[in-house]
Amino acid sequence: MNKSYFIIIATTTLVIVVGFFLYLSTENKIPTIYPPDGPLREIPANVPELVRPSSIPCIYSLWKNSNESCGSSENIFEEKKLNNKYFSLLFGTFSNEGDAKIHLKKLKKLKFLSSYIVKIDEIPATNKSIIIEKGDTLSRIAERHSLKVKKITDDNNITNPNNIRIGQNLIIPGDSLKYRIISTNIKLKKTAEDLCDKLLNLNFRCQTQIQR
Repeated sequence: MNKSYFIIIATTTLVIVVGFFLYLSTENKIPTIYPPDGPLREIPANVPELVRPSSIPCIYSLWKNSNESCGSSENIFEEKKLNNKYFSLLFGTFSNEGDAKIHLKKLKKLKFLSSYIVKIDEIPATNKSIIIEKGDTLSRIAERHSLKVKKITDDNNITNPNNIRIGQNLIIPGDSLKYRIISTNIKLKKTAEDLCDKLLNLNFRCQTQIQR
């Protein structure tokens, strides 16, 4: 039993000593493996090209069962760039939305505008404040501003049209809701001016301005 134990110890010691001398006598170093810079992942083959869809549907599932087209994705993600290096084109302002839509259709038929987003922009209605002066009556004020007396009394909570005083403030309608046709985010002034010149030659109205 003691002899077998001695043989095992001697053999193990011999293997360790021989291996150590072999390691010292060789010029080859144990290679060091470094991980790659990025994450370990397998690159897929034949990946399909990702293309933005030409149109994105609007889904109003919360209150009605219908899918409605929103138009092109360019229109959806269009944002006016607040930068004085960009220019806008104004093609006309209309008090009637129907007239604006007809004009917009005509503009969209022009090939040189096909790469630009031309759209209708609403200009909200405004109110203005006036001060009653000596000699003013509600009927005279209404006539002066092309309004009805009832419109003024309703907007200002006046119960007695004859009970007004000098220096009293009145709120009356200013500009009504209007519909403006515009194109924004034109990078070069020369490009905007050339587009306007082409439109003017075709008897369209056009104006160039710096975006603000």
